[in-house]
Amino acid sequence: MAGTFRKRSIFAVTAFAVLVAASFFITGCGETPAIKVGVAEKIITPPVGAPMAGYARKSVSTGVHDDLWARSLVVEDGNGSSVVLMTLGIINLSERFMNEIRAGVNKETGIPVENVVISCTHTHSGPAIGGSGEEYQKMLIENSIASAVDAWNGRIPGRIGTGSTVELDLGKNDRQMEYGGLHPDPEVGIIKVEDARGKLIGVAFNYGCHPSTLDLHNFEFTEDWPYFSIRGIKEMVGEDVWVAYYQSAQGNVKVGYTAELSAVGADMGIRNFWYAEHKGNMMTWSVLEALGEIPTSGDITLDVASAYTDFPLRESYPLTVAEAEKLDKDAKAKLAEMEKLEGKIGRRVLDRYKVDVFLTGLKVGCARWVSEHPNPEPLRMFRQAVRIGDAVFVTFPCEVYSELGLAVKERSPYDKTFIIGLTSGHGGYMPTEEEYLEGGYSADMTRYSPKCARLVVDSSLELIGNFDSR
Repeated sequence: MAGTFRKRSIFAVTAFAVLVAASFFITGCGETPAIKVGVAEKIITPPVGAPMAGYARKSVSTGVHDDLWARSLVVEDGNGSSVVLMTLGIINLSERFMNEIRAGVNKETGIPVENVVISCTHTHSGPAIGGSGEEYQKMLIENSIASAVDAWNGRIPGRIGTGSTVELDLGKNDRQMEYGGLHPDPEVGIIKVEDARGKLIGVAFNYGCHPSTLDLHNFEFTEDWPYFSIRGIKEMVGEDVWVAYYQSAQGNVKVGYTAELSAVGADMGIRNFWYAEHKGNMMTWSVLEALGEIPTSGDITLDVASAYTDFPLRESYPLTVAEAEKLDKDAKAKLAEMEKLEGKIGRRVLDRYKVDVFLTGLKVGCARWVSEHPNPEPLRMFRQAVRIGDAVFVTFPCEVYSELGLAVKERSPYDKTFIIGLTSGHGGYMPTEEEYLEGGYSADMTRYSPKCARLVVDSSLELIGNFDSR
């Protein structure tokens, strides 16, 4: 089955790419571009044996399926303003390391630190940065800086354009899988980069979805489905073309499973490399289909706005510590009772009792935290908005729910508004206010106040609003 699917998908994409690829070489026009563009990438794969991140597990890697990368796009306008859009193939990165990277890029290029956007793809089959040792951390920082510096040093007169398409089937709303799992915001943002003659040199796509096809039973480093998307695009447009993925608002979007079942290690047939390739091919097709229709310009203006946002933490919890502990004790007793019936009840039935224990454990943990922190200080997070021509990119912290990204897009004065996620150096889920009432994995465990949902939208629009006043 897998072999048959791959042959069919490659044939379909190849046939379409023959029609699209021709347009990449006939879009140049006579004027000399006023802007310069540069692209570069560096490997940031840890050594085999480094600890893995992404799931509630303590494991070390046993191999590398595909390398992890730091990829950077540099754009310089005719006025000398420059911006870096960097994406790292890891689950997340601390604020300290992000600041070090920004400072390193600034030192080598002169680009202001506030003009350096750093995002993480959030692959769940990457390294645990904190446990990977100082040598790897040093390499990660140095190679991330080098990706931006190489892009800067290699910049050439060029053209850039932005557009979008829709991919409905790759990402699924894991909070509503029983209700169809429709992605709240299936838009795919696309950046198209060309040289002065109109030859394609770079493609970036922006989409909200966890790269977590592979589950906690996988011990090989991989960028997950984005690897297959990037590989597929390069196969069609040329191996020398730089291709990158920028995460969007993805807190409640995965590839077709629920976080709770994933956390308890439930056996799901889709959690494998074949399915990651299947999902990746969906994005390949969507990007290729839209790419040829995106116009580019060699005369655009850059603008950057930045600020710090104070995100409040929870001051209350629906359960007391005692109530949560009682639920947890009862759930564990029930699981023990049901485990004695193994062989008489179905595996999926037993998985549900395991999920109950997992969730009550989260409730206990968060109830205790709230009890121990009666007046928590808000977390201050660095935010950025970048205008590239007629498109705006605004950064989101943490793992923000997709509906909140959609709300920013709908209220933005720019038709082309895109979200770049996991940029703040902080972790944790930021759900919509309604999801706190629903409970479940991310809502039960988050330490962010429900007020953050409205705040992340309003503060994003304030950043974007800076462009209108200039």
